Amino acid sequence: MKKLGLMLLFAVAMVFVSCKDESKDAITMIPADATYVAALDAGSVIEKAGVKVEGDEVVFPDSYKSLVDKGMTENDRKQLSAFAGAGMDFTRKAYVFGSNDFSVVGIVPVADRVAFKAFVEKTAGAGMESDGDLDKMKAGNSWLFISDKYFVCATPNPSAGDSAAEELVKNLITNGYENSIAGNADAMEMLGRDVDMSFYADYKKMFEMSGSGQIIAQIYGDAFSSYLEALRGIGATLNFNKSDIEMNYETFIDETEATKQAEAILSKPSAEGLKYIPADMQLVFSGSVKGEELLKFDPFSAMLANVKENPFITIDEIKDYIAGIEGPITIGYNYADQIVNRSSVPQVYGAIKTGKADEMCQKLQTSINKLGLIACTRVGDEYVVNLSSDAAIAFGSNDGFFYFRTTPQKVAESMYDDDLARDIFENTTGGLYANVRKGSRANSILTAIVPNLQFGAYLEGRTIDARSSNVKLVVEEPQGDNVLETLLTILANAQKH
Repeated sequence: MKKLGLMLLFAVAMVFVSCKDESKDAITMIPADATYVAALDAGSVIEKAGVKVEGDEVVFPDSYKSLVDKGMTENDRKQLSAFAGAGMDFTRKAYVFGSNDFSVVGIVPVADRVAFKAFVEKTAGAGMESDGDLDKMKAGNSWLFISDKYFVCATPNPSAGDSAAEELVKNLITNGYENSIAGNADAMEMLGRDVDMSFYADYKKMFEMSGSGQIIAQIYGDAFSSYLEALRGIGATLNFNKSDIEMNYETFIDETEATKQAEAILSKPSAEGLKYIPADMQLVFSGSVKGEELLKFDPFSAMLANVKENPFITIDEIKDYIAGIEGPITIGYNYADQIVNRSSVPQVYGAIKTGKADEMCQKLQTSINKLGLIACTRVGDEYVVNLSSDAAIAFGSNDGFFYFRTTPQKVAESMYDDDLARDIFENTTGGLYANVRKGSRANSILTAIVPNLQFGAYLEGRTIDARSSNVKLVVEEPQGDNVLETLLTILANAQKH
């Protein structure tokens, strides 16, 4: 209930937008060497929310009745009203960033400084001090400052002393950075998108900020270095639409020989692998690969060079099998069944398009039998390893595919007949599909665990090209005008006992 209340506080806080008055002031507070920057366009979200404030009360449309009746207490509504009337300015974007000086900084536009100061003091249970044109407060390791335009909550890195940290935050607001994020064209392209939320990060700095410098050193010590050096940054956008939440992911990368190698690995889109995946599979992902190009990719070659010789398969045989791949590698996994029965063997189905399918089957069968632990026998047109009375591993070759599964059940009805799944994989070099629609196996399992969690949805992912991809969570039969309202209502219904 507390988590739902926090979500509602955030959602309803987005209710006071009429127009967008973009200001560059906040951008000057973000340094060019920022590790990451996230921007929230409250105006866009507010227009979709449909919640209003009349006087001192937050008013929900009739379509929110289930949410209000089952998911909120009187105290929740009072908190929402206090938060909504706190004096924030949702006509301008809010930002969060991290940098060399700060582990995290939040910048929230303020419309009514007096009201916002009163809100902060009431929430913190302490008064703010005046410091010239600013109001300030120390809260744990963070400093809170309010100016006529912004509320800034900043946590300097531990290396800064108390007084130095205070000056850092104060200078951030009063002077900004001469060398700000505005000079980073990639970052500004992402942060300037007309979306609900946008994000940009220097991935190397993110690793370093998380204390993973050794990981970076290890990565740069192998063949990935030339590829990673070309990667300038990563970006993402998020939109809340009528019936779906859509996220787009992009990489900003220079064209080098290493990046050309990576792009050459992708093969033409194909949904053929779905023929080896059952129709009720809960999660499927697939990528079309050119095996010969994969062998040329320096990082992959370096990985193969570290593979030790063994009695079962030689390095040359491995390379030969990889070179034979030309098309989709498709994997399906029944995750909901695994959650319900943790002791069972995971239900996994897979298929690889390769000209070496027959040879791979024979080699795998021979290698398993060499182990002498369990028999691998031919049953009909495939090989089977019986693990127990109700568990088996099976594999075979058919129509240019090497296929396998971790269950005795053969594919009777395949996912190839699912129009949506086929569309995803036929039109993208890499795809993802998770079916939680009404009537699906995953939906029946999840609703059996939480009976009040009645909903239908699916997740799809599409690789647009070597540098961008798209993921959507689509909700069936949306309630109200926006997917946010639908999800909050589902959560409210799930509170019912």
